[in-house]
Amino acid sequence: MGVAKTVIHAHNEYQRILNEHPLVIVLFTSPYCQACLGADLRFNRIADKYAGRVKSMLLDTTQTPPIDGVSGTPTLVVYKNALEVENLKGIGAPHEQEAVLEDVFKDYAP
Repeated sequence: MGVAKTVIHAHNEYQRILNEHPLVIVLFTSPYCQACLGADLRFNRIADKYAGRVKSMLLDTTQTPPIDGVSGTPTLVVYKNALEVENLKGIGAPHEQEAVLEDVFKDYAP
């Protein structure tokens, strides 16, 4: 199925999603980011395996209001009960990204 790119129009919409789901993992990307190329596909592949246990979102920073703690891309943010518990600025080189993403999902949604 895949995780669709989500468009968030307002900060309160983002907060509402965090409040509605006990576990949310968000990957922030940008079309201008070399390290982001292919990261969305890797994220989708892993997020699919954890569907039902975690709310996964892929957000393009050019279409999303500024989010605290996100100052560059790619950035992976994990929220438990609407509180940020992990913030990874950069998720490694393309050949490392799948392992990094898999580890984060495994740690929070075993």
